[in-house]
Amino acid sequence: MINNGNLEKSISKLLNNKNNAVAHVFENAKLKNTGILANSVFTVKDNYADTNTIATGSSSILSNFRPSYKATIIKLLEESGSTCVARTNLDEFGMGGSGEYSVYGLIKNPLNEKYLVGGSSSGAAATFDEDVAFAIGSDTGDSVRKPASNIGKVGFKPSYGAISRYGLFAFSSSLDTVAYFTHNVSDAIDVASVLYKQDLEHDLTSLNLSFNREDIEITKPKKVAYLDCFDKLSEPVKDSYLKLLESIKKQDIELIKVEADEQLLNSIDVVYKVIAFSEASSNLANLVGTEFGNRIEGENWEETYLLTRSNGLGKMVQSRLILGSYFLKEENQIRYFVKAKKMRRYLSEYFTKIHKSADIFIYPASNDSAPLINKKYESTYMDFILTYANLVGNPSLTLKMGNDLNNMPFNIAIDGELYQDKKMLSHALYIEKLIGDNNE
Repeated sequence: MINNGNLEKSISKLLNNKNNAVAHVFENAKLKNTGILANSVFTVKDNYADTNTIATGSSSILSNFRPSYKATIIKLLEESGSTCVARTNLDEFGMGGSGEYSVYGLIKNPLNEKYLVGGSSSGAAATFDEDVAFAIGSDTGDSVRKPASNIGKVGFKPSYGAISRYGLFAFSSSLDTVAYFTHNVSDAIDVASVLYKQDLEHDLTSLNLSFNREDIEITKPKKVAYLDCFDKLSEPVKDSYLKLLESIKKQDIELIKVEADEQLLNSIDVVYKVIAFSEASSNLANLVGTEFGNRIEGENWEETYLLTRSNGLGKMVQSRLILGSYFLKEENQIRYFVKAKKMRRYLSEYFTKIHKSADIFIYPASNDSAPLINKKYESTYMDFILTYANLVGNPSLTLKMGNDLNNMPFNIAIDGELYQDKKMLSHALYIEKLIGDNNE
């Protein structure tokens, strides 16, 4: 049974939030006592449409946008008995992985304000505590799973198409997924049992992967593939990872080592950026002040569009849209966009082979715990390793593996084969228990 949270306490905390994390609080929200998720409290990222409030995507260009439609997931959650208590801020339109790019200001890590919480689902992560049952975010690269690691909670991204995206503001249509934070794997399964509903009326990428909660039980995997990335890890992450692998081995589970192909793994970030930025430049092309966006009048339509976008969109969004437009220029498409799509297919085949070799594939969610604010770090493939699951589309979950010397958490990633969400979740229950037993 899902941890319901506490409506009154959550409203009080959210109203008093000083971390730039809260977009709107539903002060008159009421609990519902019927349904699978009865009496539970959740928050939703402010890039989902709803009819009862403004939805800005944490962008000034949509500061007065009130949708005329409701996102499918909000409708399903409300019908299941859950209550939305607040909407949370994000890196503008989901573009940014740190919590630094909301028009409303920096969102810090709630465990220690010297650290970043991560993004783009930064507000969802920063306000997720015992008084909130689960927090809806979105995951286009690692936008839920990485912040989940920075706060030591479960972050779950389903297979592409498992949950309807109707009502989610489009960033990169072939990568966007509804994703969310929970306190444990069991809660993630409870929420999935509600949200895994095909929605062909509104989302043609929607698939029928629905299941009943009782369909998933804790299951010991027979084979676990793991990434040999030890030379890229901080000592606390490395120690915890080795400890977990040793515990898995003691359970008579076969371990399959995956050698790190650094050249291939480093390509993940480049391929992601070319595809994501290109699709974003198309998806956000309607924000020109006619149908959508706060219009700034110019002497003609061209000047109006230029003024509206220049003043309404943040620098991060502008830079990504400019790059996306460049990648899609006729003379550049073969050189960049088409080549990135070919490389995406190669990555998909590479990782699918790993998934088929074992029941689950595991690796640290990052090389370290949350980064310090304003500190420069040398980047490695471990900074964006989670993004591969968006390119492939497979289910991916991160859950707490340990803490560093400053008591900041970090997660392990557990990935499954495309559309094998139930199987992956059943094994995640087992790994979660194994980690818990080790820490008792």
